Amino acid sequence: MTQDIFVGVDGGGTKSKVRVEDETGRLIGQSVGGPANIRLSVDHSWQSINFALAEILNSVDISLNDKTKRFHVGMGLAGCEVTAAYQDFLARSHSFSSIELVSDAHIACVGAHGGKDGAIIIVGTGVVGYQIYEEKTAKISGWGFPHDDLGGGAFLGLEAVRLTLQWLDHRVEKSPLVEDIFAFFNRDLEYFIHWANHANSTEFARLAPLVINHGQQEEVAAVRLMKKAAHAIDRIGVTLLKTQPQMRCCLFGGIAPFVETWLSDDLRAHLCAREGDANTGAILMMRRKQELIK
Repeated sequence: MTQDIFVGVDGGGTKSKVRVEDETGRLIGQSVGGPANIRLSVDHSWQSINFALAEILNSVDISLNDKTKRFHVGMGLAGCEVTAAYQDFLARSHSFSSIELVSDAHIACVGAHGGKDGAIIIVGTGVVGYQIYEEKTAKISGWGFPHDDLGGGAFLGLEAVRLTLQWLDHRVEKSPLVEDIFAFFNRDLEYFIHWANHANSTEFARLAPLVINHGQQEEVAAVRLMKKAAHAIDRIGVTLLKTQPQMRCCLFGGIAPFVETWLSDDLRAHLCAREGDANTGAILMMRRKQELIK
């Protein structure tokens, strides 16, 4: 008898999370892999996903080549707005019975509201607002760093770098934040500048914890950056809720718990606890697809 296995993948600029369930909904395993932003690299995205999935399956002695099992994989990956990357990713060979690729925002929204209408704002390496209402979707922001994704981890890192450079040539006053940023690069200006000129969103986001830590200590420069990030998130919330002012909204992403403190009272009034995460949303998407096929 053939068994259906459901895989949910949530891939972003910093890491990819994979969840595997059997056909009854029993959890088989979860794992975390490297970045899976197809806009940055299709090859690296597949490598990250395959590594995390293999780690789960190997731990329970399940093989992708087992003919008694059908693997249905729902993927929500950053960078899906780039058509060439989207098509390239799906063109790669795989061993799955079925595969569905959508944005990481879509599966997060499905998971957050258990498949019902609702909105989300993901504040991770990048930032995107997403809404599902009566099977119609709307996306705000998420166009990529550095030209967009204001308020996320990469944004905080870039703003901290800008502030540090201004301090180094005496345009702004010294602060504990800029000293820590410069120390991160061993106080080596040449190394710092070379890094800044070549770093991508994932690398800039590595500096975000420094901003967050100093913000929690109420250091003035860091608090200013956290408030700037929160203002960018507020603008996304206002736009999302403009047409559906009663809609509930969930926050996602590693930066979200830290920026939430600085959000406007209006947006905070719409926030609600999420029912599930992006991985469960991806699996729910695939279960519904299989039900329609049957």
